[in-house]
Amino acid sequence: MRLPAFEFAKAVDEAIVALPRKDYNLRLGRAKRLLEELYPLSRFALHLVHPGSRIEVEAPEDDGPYDGYIHRGPKLDSTLSVQVTYVHSYEEALRRELLWETGSAPGAGPIHRDKTTGKIVATSQLVPLEKGIEKLASDMVALHEKKCKKGYKRGTILIVAFDDPTFFGRDLWGRLIAAVNAKSDLTGGGFSEVHFFNCGSNELQADA
Repeated sequence: MRLPAFEFAKAVDEAIVALPRKDYNLRLGRAKRLLEELYPLSRFALHLVHPGSRIEVEAPEDDGPYDGYIHRGPKLDSTLSVQVTYVHSYEEALRRELLWETGSAPGAGPIHRDKTTGKIVATSQLVPLEKGIEKLASDMVALHEKKCKKGYKRGTILIVAFDDPTFFGRDLWGRLIAAVNAKSDLTGGGFSEVHFFNCGSNELQADA
């Protein structure tokens, strides 16, 4: 799919809305790619749009080295190669499955699948804000390090996405970026820029 930035974002939004509820919740079929790759890519492209600019977004939707390309300039002859990675875990997948099956699931706390019954067992537990930020920062750094081993071409843009509608605002972002930078300078891997995107709050931040 290749479309101008606003049309691309509209097409992604419409495709997400059209997803069956089960696919959306359990990330089945095309849902995983739409929610974890194309949505962050579309919002990053919108971030680059300004009056008079010409930007088109291309998403191969295959298993190639890049998740998307952003073509820009009067003749669309300048291209950014974009790789999107997404912070998720087995525990989060279990929470989504439990939510789908029962209609509710604890947002935090121990969760596992019982090996005998196959049922998901979850316990609600308060998690201190700083602990949550530290874990998210560690996950982001780990994903960056993993991508660095792939050997992308110099100048590639990396977007590290996550989904937390409770995480928003300058204060939390400042703490998160500080925690990330305390663990890594996010250099290497051929990436010229690293951006963080929260799908839950629609906020994009560049690593500082």
